[in-house]
Amino acid sequence: MKLRKTPDSRFDNLPDYDFEPHFVTLDDGEGGTLDMHYIEAGPSEGQPVVMVHGNPTWSFMWRKLMPQLAAAGYRAIAVDLIGMGRSDKPTRLRDYTIARHEAWLSEALFDKLDLHGVHFVLHDWGGILGLRVAANYQDQLASITFSNTGLPVRDPQEAITDMAIPGSEFLRKFQLFVRFNPFWRHWNMMTKICSRDLQTQVVAGYAAPYPNFRYLTGNRQFTQMLPTRYDNPMLVDNFRARQKLANFNKPFLCLYSDKDIVAPNGHQSVRPFIAAAANRAPVILKGGSHFLVEDCPEDYGAALLSFLTEIG
Repeated sequence: MKLRKTPDSRFDNLPDYDFEPHFVTLDDGEGGTLDMHYIEAGPSEGQPVVMVHGNPTWSFMWRKLMPQLAAAGYRAIAVDLIGMGRSDKPTRLRDYTIARHEAWLSEALFDKLDLHGVHFVLHDWGGILGLRVAANYQDQLASITFSNTGLPVRDPQEAITDMAIPGSEFLRKFQLFVRFNPFWRHWNMMTKICSRDLQTQVVAGYAAPYPNFRYLTGNRQFTQMLPTRYDNPMLVDNFRARQKLANFNKPFLCLYSDKDIVAPNGHQSVRPFIAAAANRAPVILKGGSHFLVEDCPEDYGAALLSFLTEIG
């Protein structure tokens, strides 16, 4: 597998992001290896809080939450999914699948870092990947926080009568736009979605890992894997993960915002089906868009810390 590595200089002087880089080396799925980047803050003996971002963000999104968690005594860890942030970037669209992302995340957290008693904090695609990982590592988890995301599924016992998923027309147009636009500057899209005006240096921070369009392959492929067709293999795998989690009994918080246009009701995909999620009412923050950690980091941090303190 051919890889690209973002030059280290691209990560100099980013606002509120002065964390030391750390890497774990993973199996690339083709007989080689690749490196996943993560940052951490707080005491090494603290209970781990692992944050998993989605698309098109990276660990930079958690920069204001990291010190809040560290000050409370937690070992805050934020990963960069493969292809994003400071992690290695396979060069072909077909190098990326949801199954591979799941395998890379599992290996990084539980084989290489050997984490236990983990509080998962999941956003966007990180929600899908995180729940799939959680399904197989329930004993190593302490809680799950699920933010502005969802878990789309398909029961394999149900026949497909119409290939297109209802309501996916906009996503299909978006997929086509990105598929034929290798110069997609996703950081500009973020400025339009966020409810808070992003400072120029913050926008530059989201763009930093991508010196040119050749580094955008991982971001672009996430858009192509969006569930717009019932034959998307992710859907059945998600269904099986949800079945495994049906009796998950660790604390599960749905922490959402009221101005999300991507997954405003994503908590409905887990609360009726996962016992722990159904037992706790969602917390809906005021004024945040899809990227709620960027829009209302103080409120998000307060809600998360309140939850973690409550559950001990």
